[in-house]
Amino acid sequence: MVFRWILRACLIGVLSITLGTVVLWNWPTGFYRVATAIGRFACGVKRTTVAVRGVEVPTLDSAPSEPAEQPDSTQKCLTPILFLHGYGTSKEAMLREMDWFSRSRRVIAPDLPAFGENPLAPNQPALDGAGYVRWIEEFRVAANLGRVDVVGESMGGAFAAAYAATYPDSVRRLVLQSAAGVRAPRANAVMTSVARGENPLEISCDSDFDRVVGLCFAHPPFIPAPMRTYLVARALSQQSRSAEVIDGLREFLQCGVEPLLPAIKAPTLILYGDADAITDCSMLAVYSSGIAGSHALLIPSAGHVIFADAPTEARREVSNFLDR
Repeated sequence: MVFRWILRACLIGVLSITLGTVVLWNWPTGFYRVATAIGRFACGVKRTTVAVRGVEVPTLDSAPSEPAEQPDSTQKCLTPILFLHGYGTSKEAMLREMDWFSRSRRVIAPDLPAFGENPLAPNQPALDGAGYVRWIEEFRVAANLGRVDVVGESMGGAFAAAYAATYPDSVRRLVLQSAAGVRAPRANAVMTSVARGENPLEISCDSDFDRVVGLCFAHPPFIPAPMRTYLVARALSQQSRSAEVIDGLREFLQCGVEPLLPAIKAPTLILYGDADAITDCSMLAVYSSGIAGSHALLIPSAGHVIFADAPTEARREVSNFLDR
């Protein structure tokens, strides 16, 4: 009798899991929500919001209720790490790197205005580099972070560099990964397209998704069908907003950071992949020569998203640098 009840419970459990999997597989939004919730839990962060200019900014945070602590020379690891995502992505894109530090530090990543779950409200920044940099400082203050280490990816790298130059007292250390914002000595096909006024990273149809993923990764990851469907739908729904953003940021992302480089005083790590098809790796020399005392490294066989293409090397370099 007991065995029969155990067997029945097991069958119900299997059927429930199977039914749940089928439902989620055919419900892209639900699949995305469940997958990202699992990802957040695994990485030790929570989804919360931070009020900036009266707007509740969706944010990933490992310690949303803890006040900032200012580290002394023996407590460097208490410094919070602020992650800034790239163009066309969201805070979730930084989960992998946040996972490297979430057990020892406060890690935090907002959806930048006009990206992810953060629609561009009327009282959010002007669509230019300076406006975003001001917003980042307001976010840091609102999130009670104190002095931070900043890790920026691609567009987020351009923002991070400009932020460190503009607010030097707010930044302890700076990591730039595949950063935009300077003129490339060697323009690749994507940069040539951008210079013509095009947006090669725009997803306007289903086939564009695979093309853009191919540009971002030297080794494209497996993306489950429901996740792919959700991401394509999200990109299509944000098309007009993305066009407005890229028009406002075009000049800044092409060369707007370059004049600011001498003002960066924070110790800086600069990483590019030698297979980057978006921000050409020749930009590494521009950043390293412009930021005094910076440490620059070219990662072999890595594309634009270095921490995905070369996770072992990226983790080693970023961890060693930030834990000093």
